[in-house]
Amino acid sequence: MLKAGAQAGETVVDLGSGVGIDCFVAARLVGPTGKVIGVDMTDAMLERAHEFNQEVAAELGYNVVEFRKGVIEQLPVEDNSVDLVISNCVLNLSLHQDVVMKEIHRILRPGGRLVISDIVVDREVAEADRANEQLWAECYTGAIPVNKLVSTYESLGFLGLTQLDESTWEKVAGYHFGSITLRAYKLPSSKVSGCVYGGHAAIYLGPYASVKDEEDHDFVRFTPTEVCDATAARLRMAPYSDNFMVLDLPALAKAAPLSACGCAPGVVCPPAATTATAAPAASTGGCCDNQSSCCA
Repeated sequence: MLKAGAQAGETVVDLGSGVGIDCFVAARLVGPTGKVIGVDMTDAMLERAHEFNQEVAAELGYNVVEFRKGVIEQLPVEDNSVDLVISNCVLNLSLHQDVVMKEIHRILRPGGRLVISDIVVDREVAEADRANEQLWAECYTGAIPVNKLVSTYESLGFLGLTQLDESTWEKVAGYHFGSITLRAYKLPSSKVSGCVYGGHAAIYLGPYASVKDEEDHDFVRFTPTEVCDATAARLRMAPYSDNFMVLDLPALAKAAPLSACGCAPGVVCPPAATTATAAPAASTGGCCDNQSSCCA
């Protein structure tokens, strides 16, 4: 819970909240102006959580914790209403993990984040091994490879993935299992919204000589690079904002030439539009964020 970094005034949702331990820690962190929602499907757990909540609220001097009955594939939480979603070794228990991730994306506010600790494996667990009682009893059957976990996050619209922690890997039934904690954000994406160039330049501040983001934009340290509106908005938000300076330069939207892909500052192009012939943009203009493919 501490790795999640809940802040005063935030709204936090705990998936599979059990008797509410992480919710009560979150309540102390978000304070009297925050809100904590625990979601669990088990009546016995919810009953105990409600009992403990009375004691915790009396100790804190305020009550900001609410427990709701539900399943993580269909969260009883409103759209765009949550700052932080946490989960501790619960996602692997679901048979529909992609549905859970879509639900998390739905309830997070723009700029909101999820911090999930879960079990991963070095390779896919074979169908035959999913019936292994030892693996099932130890919550291993739902583990997925790290690379697949990352691609699942990104395909569902999460960006800024960062690994916060990792446990020692253990060999069980021929597989290597471990636990990792990942943080990801719900952020603006040009792949979703398309590219509108209203006149922005981003400067990567280091420490590396250059970096490439999840949408294949290359940024050279200390070098202004024109970016679309969605990218500019994203770079002004956590976790990127400490490493980028974004400048508003309206003149870029007027002066930059059209490129071979037909996407220019101030012009919307389809998110999937690409071209192999688009010329690289100059640092003072162009439509492709200095890329050879536009809005890809």
